Amino acid sequence: MLFATNNTNEKVPRETGVLRPGLLHLLIAAAISLGVILLGTLTVNMQAREIEARSEVELLTAGSSLRARLIRELNSVLYLASGMSSYLSVRHSSLDRGEVEAILAGLHRDARHIRNFAVAVGYRVSHVYPLKGNEKAIGLHYPDVPAQWPDVRRAAESGIPVLIGPVPLVQGGTALIYRVPILVNGKYWGLLSMVIDSESLLNTAIAESASNGTMIAIRGRNGTGMAGEVFWGDAALFSAPGVQHVDVDVPGGKWVIALRHTARPPQYQLWLLHGLVWLLALTLGWSTLALLTQRARLGQLALFDTLTGLPNRLLVRDRIDRAMSGLRRDPGRTCLLLFIDLDGFKEVNDRLGHKAGDTALQHTAQRITGAVRESDTVGRWGGDEFVVFMEHVDRASVGEMIAKVRQVVELPTNYAQQQFAVGASIGVAFAPDDGSTLEELLRAADARMYENKALRREDRVRDPI
Repeated sequence: MLFATNNTNEKVPRETGVLRPGLLHLLIAAAISLGVILLGTLTVNMQAREIEARSEVELLTAGSSLRARLIRELNSVLYLASGMSSYLSVRHSSLDRGEVEAILAGLHRDARHIRNFAVAVGYRVSHVYPLKGNEKAIGLHYPDVPAQWPDVRRAAESGIPVLIGPVPLVQGGTALIYRVPILVNGKYWGLLSMVIDSESLLNTAIAESASNGTMIAIRGRNGTGMAGEVFWGDAALFSAPGVQHVDVDVPGGKWVIALRHTARPPQYQLWLLHGLVWLLALTLGWSTLALLTQRARLGQLALFDTLTGLPNRLLVRDRIDRAMSGLRRDPGRTCLLLFIDLDGFKEVNDRLGHKAGDTALQHTAQRITGAVRESDTVGRWGGDEFVVFMEHVDRASVGEMIAKVRQVVELPTNYAQQQFAVGASIGVAFAPDDGSTLEELLRAADARMYENKALRREDRVRDPI
């Protein structure tokens, strides 16, 4: 909607990340007045901070990729237990040894990283496949194996599958063991165990990261997280400088991955920068200052929208993924995603130009941010689309909050002797009701946003202004 106006005094938000020329000259003059030593110190310190920031981002990216590969490799193995455990629950009273071994043989043939399967009736192992090399496991009574009994008992008492290990095996070597309790009429009947070659599984998942010059260690034997033992890599890595930690949820617990770059910049490089700055300060002062300004903004540009200053899609996705991970551990919480699309934005661009559209986006960003809690995430998803993500939401106040957001978005904006306003079509998605991942929440919110847009369009047709 466009309205004529003579009011030209409304302040247009300044685009983020752009230094005014007067301020730039002032900074240059201040840098020159402070002298070569101060300029050199700033340059070297900025360089060191940039190296550390880039290293942190690279490690976090590598850690996320490694976690995804590790979970993928685990899931490719653990899903095999589902069908077999169902079979045992149904046929518990009439197990046929030949049939059991035929099923286990089929699973073993198609599986990666599996050393063997074992079925225990009660707490005594009655079936093992393959038998060769695992003869010692037949007849094994778990209470007689101190290294395995506590976790077997935990799985049996809880009725929940757990991933144990790596633990020593009675038939030799060490491995991960996936324990699936078999319940009959809600009571423990026996145990299905999958012995997983931990070296094979971890090597497959870690190979790519290790080849990129990243040192890796994993702790949390038996799913005990940071409190557990290190079972892969050097334990000292967890306390080394420049290390990043990444959590991995596994059945019945958690692992923690420590990552650190193999090569760190030698100290003499920083001193060399000191010398270069001292030599070139007088002739390259302006260039040095411009470089410092650019480098100071690199981290923000990677995660924030340059026009509105809001978190961009990458940062919003990371925050929501972290919240969803926490929600899976505490499903009693409620989270809310708002997907906001500006109505009439194209008309503003077409009639007043793209700078007016930029002004609308900047004002919208400021208004939405002011209308929600400081702890909420407000981001620009792209174009004229915004998202708001809220944790610990009171469902009873959601309608009032949405009305408040729509009200501030639709306030008029002054630009170049014109006054215009945009509308807001808003889609809502709750977690965990509408999904437990960002993609699921976006699909639900996007569909409801379009429903809201259609209803608003019908209302405008029925009641034109």
